[in-house]
Amino acid sequence: MGNKVLSVTQKLVVSSLLAVSWMTPVLATQDQPLTRAELYKLIKTVELLLQNKTPRKAELNDVMVPRDAVKTGVSSEAQLFFNDKSLIRVDQRSIFRFEPGVRRFQLPNRIALNEMIFKLENGTALILSPPGSVGTEVETPESKVSILAINPLNSPNSTPSLSPTSLFSPAIKPSAVMVIHDAQNNHTQVFALTDGDITISDQQDKKTVALKGGQTVAVRNGLVGKVQEFDLQGFYKSTNLSSGLAPGQENLVAQEAPKVQETINAVRTQTLAALRNQTKRIQGFTSSFLSDALGGTEGDLNPRFRGSVRISNPQVTRGTFYRTEGNNAIFIPENNRNDVKQITVDFDKGTVDIDGNRGVSNQAGLSGNNASGSVINSNGQITQIDVFGVNGEEPQNGIPYSGSLTTGVARDR
Repeated sequence: MGNKVLSVTQKLVVSSLLAVSWMTPVLATQDQPLTRAELYKLIKTVELLLQNKTPRKAELNDVMVPRDAVKTGVSSEAQLFFNDKSLIRVDQRSIFRFEPGVRRFQLPNRIALNEMIFKLENGTALILSPPGSVGTEVETPESKVSILAINPLNSPNSTPSLSPTSLFSPAIKPSAVMVIHDAQNNHTQVFALTDGDITISDQQDKKTVALKGGQTVAVRNGLVGKVQEFDLQGFYKSTNLSSGLAPGQENLVAQEAPKVQETINAVRTQTLAALRNQTKRIQGFTSSFLSDALGGTEGDLNPRFRGSVRISNPQVTRGTFYRTEGNNAIFIPENNRNDVKQITVDFDKGTVDIDGNRGVSNQAGLSGNNASGSVINSNGQITQIDVFGVNGEEPQNGIPYSGSLTTGVARDR
């Protein structure tokens, strides 16, 4: 039986822990679990896969019950509003379903809970959980993600315990998480949009990492990678699925139905807080990095990036860096989003092209939290791209990173 379950196409299982109470040896009182979801919004091609029935075109206000599913086509989207006021947005080329809950027991604390299982078999889903939810568990055959809503009685830096006053108490703070699962490559990517106790581990719990809002981690073939900082500002500008969660998007929220507005507004309090908190973190490591990259020092205690060069009279433009595919990337300036810079970077060879220019010297490298690449022309003019918050790893495909593009004159070394 176990082998049969794991052989099903690399599924991403999202389990929402919904209702918890103290157990007596005989009986537990339980809150109402998820029982239904309404198809709140449909864009283009969405199919409704009802259990034991022929798939059909989904219609607005269709109701899904456990074991039903939706399937989205190219450039399509489905939004589901659950009876606990959770809102789940399913992006294009995805299959999403939910199944009946099971009752689990955590001993010796004698805690019982209902668990409703969500399955994202392939694709992308954004999960917006209102206050009162307990948490979310995401599983693939080789990985496990626990998105545990933080309780105010917990220390912000502590690991959740099985105490009735921590993990299994209904949370006051809402949460937002985006999960992408590539079944073909057995690759899961988790993006935290809110702060809280969000932990990711392998099935054997050999490695566990925690995420804050604005941080992401990949699980590839059961191996949990390093936590990386992604640019929340860039994410909100480029990800339609997150509509209504960013600053200045109150007008988008106002276009939703009142019940959905309530959920989004609750979650917005935490997405905006996470954005402010990330800005403080980024200011902390970019200030020291820019000092090194532009004027910098060298030495065993403060090594220079291989791709970083001293620059005289630097002209710095902040923006968002994306690695699109393979060695290709783009940089989108904040002050002119139409002036996209094309980049080709090979971290293995340590080379970079910026807007097709290789110059007489080019180099790229990784160090500390950041990445850098520089192109120097024969006249000494330099163009340098800096990417913040990659934690010493190559920037991943499709993830927005805060960065800068600097031009000037390379200083003699």
